[in-house]
Amino acid sequence: MIISEIQTKSIITKSNLPVCEYAVNPYAGCTHGCQYCHAVFMKRFTGHDKPWGQFLNVKY
Repeated sequence: MIISEIQTKSIITKSNLPVCEYAVNPYAGCTHGCQYCHAVFMKRFTGHDKPWGQFLNVKY
């Protein structure tokens, strides 16, 4: 398991969800790796070579 901190400009992100215009997401990655996960596609934005569920980036 890799847990690391990453610096970002903001943890507030423009959202395409119909329920909100912006979302707060202080994490990138996952520590569970559930087989039914709907967010596995997010791995391509992290730059990790570890499988989904084996890393977590904490944004600050």
